[in-house]
Amino acid sequence: MHRRTFLGALAGSALTVPLLGETPAEAATHTVITTEQATGRILRFNPSAWNGGSVLWKAPSRTGTWTNLSDVKRRGTARWGNVMLVTASGAGDYLGKAAMIDESAISSGRTGGIVWQANVDGNPHSIERIEGYGAIVVATSKGATGSAGGGGLSLFVPTTNGGRPSTTRVKFYGFPGAHGVLWTRSGHLLAVGNGQIRAYTVTGSGSSTRLKFAFSGSFSDGSGRAKTGHDILPDYTAADTYFFTSSYYVRRVKLVAGPTGWHFDSMTKVSTAAHVKAYTRMPNGVRTWIVPGGGEGDWSKTVHFSSGNHSKSGARFYRVRYNATTYR
Repeated sequence: MHRRTFLGALAGSALTVPLLGETPAEAATHTVITTEQATGRILRFNPSAWNGGSVLWKAPSRTGTWTNLSDVKRRGTARWGNVMLVTASGAGDYLGKAAMIDESAISSGRTGGIVWQANVDGNPHSIERIEGYGAIVVATSKGATGSAGGGGLSLFVPTTNGGRPSTTRVKFYGFPGAHGVLWTRSGHLLAVGNGQIRAYTVTGSGSSTRLKFAFSGSFSDGSGRAKTGHDILPDYTAADTYFFTSSYYVRRVKLVAGPTGWHFDSMTKVSTAAHVKAYTRMPNGVRTWIVPGGGEGDWSKTVHFSSGNHSKSGARFYRVRYNATTYR
């Protein structure tokens, strides 16, 4: 079993050796948000004062296209203030949902606030908004109705920069197994899929906004093993540095501006744990991740931290993110 082998200091259900000098007290100011699939909610937790968590938002349904919340990211916008971007992978036929939620318009019952939503086929697993353009990109790991040969990035654009995108995608960029997508402060859209991490730049504006492939890096999880890329998140302790997960590893990669342009620096394995759904390091050095345990499916009842793990009975956590709107 590889799932709990996080290079010594990350192993086990509770850690006694601090990582990078952090202490549990330092985690108090660094909360996380999670997608919780059993109840269809976005929850916020303080890792140093763990409790039932605060409910930030509830999906309109836990059936149909809203089945299984798969991603959440918080972003700042000029028009709506802070928003939450969410995807749900759907059920059965792999027709899911992507949405943008105005945090200031969420009701006291933690519902509503949706300012944009679209049905997205192919198992939507990740979402991002391109700063300054208002375009939204959704990563889908499969083709229509779940065919394994598909997957890619669906682009939704507004008529004018910063506006509400159309509910119909304007372009699909094929990328088999696409699971994670992230906008960076360097002006690159990063995506991870089967055996590759890719970088795209943006061309045009408004309704003419499009993605342009820039460069990529390849990875392998070993002979005979699946090499499905799963998620990509910033390392908040290091500029232009990112963690991405695959079927059998967690890797760290850096974006570098060299004499011939931007490129990925060499990739470093930071864990041999399998099936990690999300992994990041917060500004205080505390790492957090989601990995299914024994008897769990594609989810976990536990949110792992390098400062100590926490579980919630009956929960099905799928993704965890540092609770911030900033790009890295």
